[in-house]
Amino acid sequence: MQISLILDPARLWRWHLALIEQLSADPATRVHVVRAPQPRPLEGALRLALRLDAATGSRARNPLDALGPQDLNFGPDLGSSDLIIDLAAITLPAIVPPVRTLIPLYDGVPGEPQFWTKVLAGKSPLLAIFDGAGAGIPVGLAGLESPHALRSSASAVITRLITGLTRAARTKPAINALNAQPVQATHAPSLARSATRLLLRKTASKGGRILNRTLKTTRQWAVAWRTLPPGTPIPARGTTTLDLADWTLLPDDGQRYYADPFLVANGDAVDVFVEELPYATNRGIISMFPILPDGRITAPRPVLATAHHMSYPQVFERDGATWMLPEQSASGGLILYRARRYPDEWQQAARLIDEPVHDATLFEHGGRLWIAATTQGPLGARWGSSWDGLSLYSAKTLLGPWTPHPGNPVLIDARSARPAGAMFSQNGALYRPVQDCSRAYGGALGIAEITGLNTDAFTQTLTGRLEFGPRSHLLGPHTLNRIATPAGIVEIIDLFAAPAVLRSAARA
Repeated sequence: MQISLILDPARLWRWHLALIEQLSADPATRVHVVRAPQPRPLEGALRLALRLDAATGSRARNPLDALGPQDLNFGPDLGSSDLIIDLAAITLPAIVPPVRTLIPLYDGVPGEPQFWTKVLAGKSPLLAIFDGAGAGIPVGLAGLESPHALRSSASAVITRLITGLTRAARTKPAINALNAQPVQATHAPSLARSATRLLLRKTASKGGRILNRTLKTTRQWAVAWRTLPPGTPIPARGTTTLDLADWTLLPDDGQRYYADPFLVANGDAVDVFVEELPYATNRGIISMFPILPDGRITAPRPVLATAHHMSYPQVFERDGATWMLPEQSASGGLILYRARRYPDEWQQAARLIDEPVHDATLFEHGGRLWIAATTQGPLGARWGSSWDGLSLYSAKTLLGPWTPHPGNPVLIDARSARPAGAMFSQNGALYRPVQDCSRAYGGALGIAEITGLNTDAFTQTLTGRLEFGPRSHLLGPHTLNRIATPAGIVEIIDLFAAPAVLRSAARA
């Protein structure tokens, strides 16, 4: 198959080379680069914003590094193309062209100006692809981990767009027609205003961070739990507003925070495994504390530390042993630990996945073991976000081998991709707690019903949402786990708030 990639010679980026590389990974595909007929130089305000962002950011290679026409091998015309990918389009074609044509859409609007308008506003556009030979193809919603960092935000969106374009190019078009009308994109004047507003927001954000550090009002993570009557279901449908007054907060000494709690039954007590991050080292370790039958606790104590940051310690019993599957993406893979002496001696049992994965969550379904986790995309530079791309892996036994799902990432959505606790079954349905990172990391928690899962496909439907009230000054919950005990159900979460808000809640 020959693909013609139409590019504006006045707007050439490193990510265009990455897209060509991804498309060319198929040995049967040849990519032919063609000049757009009407070059549109980058607006001055946007060019300045990109330069300032590059000067204050990382010096690593970035998808928004500008290239020149000499960096790409432009051909004279479309030639005998089997597929056209038009990245220079600012309108949808009024007449479907004779050759199948793909055009990126940002909130339903084509054209790079619309892309920049959204990213400059600190927002992530909903990605889709106009398919001139069939239906519109949804891609998803990328996560913006640093909305004030222009190139970082653009990189996150572009990473998922590359995945969407590559998939669309390798997929047969749908039968039904899109019947789209021509849509005009947003042009330069709004980009100038948006770039100015971004610079103002970035300056205000930096000033706010300095003030927060000075006044010691920077938000921190905290863990809280409560006991519910036996048989209390998880509110898997609708929106549930939480009140922190109903929960017991895990105290800290101001020198560390705790997050990502998981529960294990230990007789009449419940053992809680958490991420502990001492501010002195800024590297997470795994700690544990028990909740005794009378509600008392002892201070968390470290049980596992490595050379890499650790968090999200899913602990479970299987095959006559106790295992831990902690987040350790900085190691480049997913490592399974086995308790040599529970709860404070652990040994490495296996490296299950040789890829950086985030918040890996083990569950069983359809006679197989599954791991759900987020990944940052196929590009080695890690241009994508860890918030928005759900990947699945499956195996017949715990030690593997573990096979990636052919559809990975099976979901691109900052609202519901990243895991937020152990899966649970209720009323015959399988649910997964998910992080809603559309507004902020740990902003709220969703409940998604898994409606389809096998080695070829995955579907889920968001059915519920848990959050704190808008006037509570609390973000979260970020993780949800629970376990049944003789005294009732212990439910545990973590949340994000300023120390003064947490102290007030603890006094209440």
